[in-house]
Amino acid sequence: MSPLTLLPVLAFAALLSLATAGLLLITAQGAPQLAAHIAFALGVLPLILAAMIYFIPVLTRSGTAGFAAWWPSVLAWAGGALTVFSFAGNFSPVTLSLAATLGGLAALSLGVWATNRARHMFGPRHRGLDWYLAALGFLLLALLAVLLMPLFPAQRNALRLFHLHANLLGFVGLTALGTLQVLLPTCLAQADPDAALRLRRDLKWAVVGTLFIAVGASSLLPTSVFKVGPALALLGTAFYGWVVLRMLRAWQSRFGKALLQLHGAAPSLTAAALGLLGLPALGVAHGFGWLPARPAVAGFVIAFLLPLVSGAAAHLLPVWLRPGVQGPWHQLLRARLCRWGGVRGLLLLLLGLAITLS
Repeated sequence: MSPLTLLPVLAFAALLSLATAGLLLITAQGAPQLAAHIAFALGVLPLILAAMIYFIPVLTRSGTAGFAAWWPSVLAWAGGALTVFSFAGNFSPVTLSLAATLGGLAALSLGVWATNRARHMFGPRHRGLDWYLAALGFLLLALLAVLLMPLFPAQRNALRLFHLHANLLGFVGLTALGTLQVLLPTCLAQADPDAALRLRRDLKWAVVGTLFIAVGASSLLPTSVFKVGPALALLGTAFYGWVVLRMLRAWQSRFGKALLQLHGAAPSLTAAALGLLGLPALGVAHGFGWLPARPAVAGFVIAFLLPLVSGAAAHLLPVWLRPGVQGPWHQLLRARLCRWGGVRGLLLLLLGLAITLS
């Protein structure tokens, strides 16, 4: 199966999962954990892995992927389905551990495949690949936390918070930041010659920021140094936010009013980046008990994930449906999918922030 065959299916499934999760959170139906895992484990995780497989051959200047291009995503989807089944049912630790193992195998195999591609390529690799590898590393750490929960019940809540931040800010956030800096200029049909430099310089700050937030807000530090936790998390938020802000400032300087159009994928992606700018602070607030889980998760899903996935899918879906030379059919479908993209992205951003702060 070609990745371009699987990608449209996963894109539709992710949008459906996100819409379902958002509806559950807004109507207060079901536990926030169930809605979060419908959005992430069943929707976003398989799509992100498949999207990585689509972009990695481009970043490594290598040939189209074969078998490895689809089975990690399918494996991750199976793990996501088990996770949702567990949260909707008897919350079985065995089922959750099996789901985490499947997700970990998918992430590890994809990381090995990407590394092998980079090792055999000619010339330097694109820095966006480093962001993908770092994101996969955070996914593995997040899934390891799930496997450790039954072994260390006293640390269950701390491991849960670490899992949450490593997943959302580490895996999803780093993947988004690494992709947006290339995808948004592509959507605008303009070049951003500074993107490569930002990708090279900012990765370390984003990684350190994520680690500081995940460890500081999760109370995983020993009791003797626990007081350092809040300061560590806030410092991590500053690092992470600085990376996002630097990207947004560069976009504003280079692309200006094109980011504020009524139509197109770029305004929706800009709205997602604005949502990501405030989400580290919301994550820290939830980790310290200052913000309940439901509005924090709702804000992440509605203000960030929905405009991100809808904007990216609107631009890329014509290519996934009909690979090859781009023609009038691609242009017409993309124009239809991106119609009112700016309005849609702004409304989702405002709705997510309003729900979070209500």
